[in-house]
Amino acid sequence: MKIIQVHPSGWGFREQGGGAAFTPWGCNYYDPETGWPPQIWTRFDPGRVRAHFGQIRAVGGNVIRVFASVARLLDSPTRVNRAGLAKMERMLALAEAAGLRVIWSGPGSWEGTPRWWRESTTYEGYARPDLIRAQATAWRGLAAAMRGHPALLAYELHNEPFAPWQDSPALRAAWRRWRARHAPRAPATPPCPVPPLNQNWTADFQRFRERVALDYVARMTAAIRAGDDTHLLTIGLHQKSAPFDWYPPDPYAAFNAHQLAPLLDYTSIHFYPHHLFHPSLYRDPYESRAAMAETFLHARAVARYVRTPGQPVVMEECGWYSGTDVLMANRELSAGSEAQQTAWCRGLVAATRGDVCGWLFWPYRDTPSSLDTSRSSGFYDARGRLKDWGRAFARLAPAITRRIPERAVGTVRLRADVRQLTTQPAAVKRCRAAYVAAFRRGQTVDFARR
Repeated sequence: MKIIQVHPSGWGFREQGGGAAFTPWGCNYYDPETGWPPQIWTRFDPGRVRAHFGQIRAVGGNVIRVFASVARLLDSPTRVNRAGLAKMERMLALAEAAGLRVIWSGPGSWEGTPRWWRESTTYEGYARPDLIRAQATAWRGLAAAMRGHPALLAYELHNEPFAPWQDSPALRAAWRRWRARHAPRAPATPPCPVPPLNQNWTADFQRFRERVALDYVARMTAAIRAGDDTHLLTIGLHQKSAPFDWYPPDPYAAFNAHQLAPLLDYTSIHFYPHHLFHPSLYRDPYESRAAMAETFLHARAVARYVRTPGQPVVMEECGWYSGTDVLMANRELSAGSEAQQTAWCRGLVAATRGDVCGWLFWPYRDTPSSLDTSRSSGFYDARGRLKDWGRAFARLAPAITRRIPERAVGTVRLRADVRQLTTQPAAVKRCRAAYVAAFRRGQTVDFARR
């Protein structure tokens, strides 16, 4: 096993030293036997983890993505928890033995946060200096321990980050600094959007949020590179990082893939159907074949938009469910069949094969205690029985992992006025309609950003 690097062509990956091509094909991993949310590190069981990794490898997976935990990785804002770090090193060794590579995502709050970690508003940790310093501490400790390990594919700075938008002392302080340098005529206090619809976004405020995101990524990458210059860096972007994939009351994520690209090695994007949150804009993919096909057009647009020339794009979180009712957006979704889950997942791979060069599905195994689609989105059911989608994943694996998928050349460029798209919901609707129409005409869309 060798360290993985970006292919010299700027699309796809290969083993270090001019070795074999490498295409990520795998899943997001947590121990499904530890409740919800999963206690990956609190209840870490090497024997169970080894068995799970064997199941993932048995269906042809070559990569897993695992969440680090701020509660288990830090004793204090300035000190790494050595016991927590040892568990991560042990998991990496188990992955290597199974023939899997690992993406470390985090450090996050899935297993809770320490007493000293208190955010007054959602996502404040991306703007508050003391919490940023604590995260940098975690990354420095982790990077120093993992340097040069062949089973580590990449560090992922965070999972689905959103730049904060709710008023707080940290946001006001950051706004004052940004305003003084970039927009002295902007309001003295941050023009936070007013709930419940959050429609009054201003261009200055969105630019400010993008700067908060850029500063955060710069701090985290510097912390990692202080200890490890041997592995790839990425960040797990929510699909709302594309400026045409949000809509009030949801916010634009403001982690701008193109601004962040110089600090990272490749782009990671997540994609799920959004019909639950915006039924007037999206269709349920299980409604009909046409509805499923339309969902894939949205996936293609997001994947193609976030790409920066010279960097690969990996769809590192995707998938859908089958077998049982699931809870999403405080609503129960009726059970889909295993055949429907397979059609969705196979169809997504087929549709985006010219747009991304790797796929990681969510999750490895069904989790009955889950409060979302993790309940029944796995390759395996809760008893460990291989589902129809798991069999299909295994059949696809040899062709997927044999070579780097060829990127589809764009045949039409659509204008993407980022200022309009991040402030005007009507512009979001128009952009979405334009790319859907272009894809339906058989065109391959690229975006002209301005």
